[in-house]
Amino acid sequence: MKLFDVSVKGLKKIHDLPDSWSETDYRDLLRDLEIDGVDDLGGSDLYDVLLMALQDHGAEQAGERVLACQLQQRVSRGVRENIVQDLLEGQRAWEENSNIYLHADIFAASVLLYGAFPADYPKPDMMRLDLHLWAAGSAGKSLLTEPPEPAFVARMLADGMSEKSILERLFGKQLAGRSFPEAEAIIWRAEFSEHSADGIEAILTVYSSRHWLQAMAEVDDFPSSACGDRPEDEDEDED
Repeated sequence: MKLFDVSVKGLKKIHDLPDSWSETDYRDLLRDLEIDGVDDLGGSDLYDVLLMALQDHGAEQAGERVLACQLQQRVSRGVRENIVQDLLEGQRAWEENSNIYLHADIFAASVLLYGAFPADYPKPDMMRLDLHLWAAGSAGKSLLTEPPEPAFVARMLADGMSEKSILERLFGKQLAGRSFPEAEAIIWRAEFSEHSADGIEAILTVYSSRHWLQAMAEVDDFPSSACGDRPEDEDEDED
């Protein structure tokens, strides 16, 4: 059942994920780097001090510290060191690391590290996709009233992509099934904006890596039956 008509408004490469670092994050990292007196710093001054503090530690050690801040206890120090080495060798670890759940945080770390060491770290890039959605009925309209869940967004993207796309080839079963937990690692951020007065139109903005979104480059318009994950006990025949 079609729930939406979708039109691609724009797909562009960007070099930062908005709000991936807060001033609180910067101060916490500075304290980890043993820099005192940072509580009163803000804005560009705080950022500049952080870059200088990272530069004082050198590219490799700074990389490990920044990744430790982003990844916390989810990986071992050895794994972080391997990621740093991959980045220093010019690899796109925010797309190529085997653990897709780390990709968004590796990207955020890479943005900061490139700012401090542009000669050592690759310039990271990702993509922003803007979609214009028209709800085809009440079911679609209701989905526009809630924050877009990653599984819903991933299924909508798949509706516009070729069956040969990476998303379809790797996660065809999840796309067609009830549960798609990996979508949280694929959709780095998604948000609705510009709702129409009648509630049947909205703009969906999606942020993710080139790895997942590049397949939308040749897409213009498409119908979508995208929905979020469904409980296991939900009736299969329910609309």
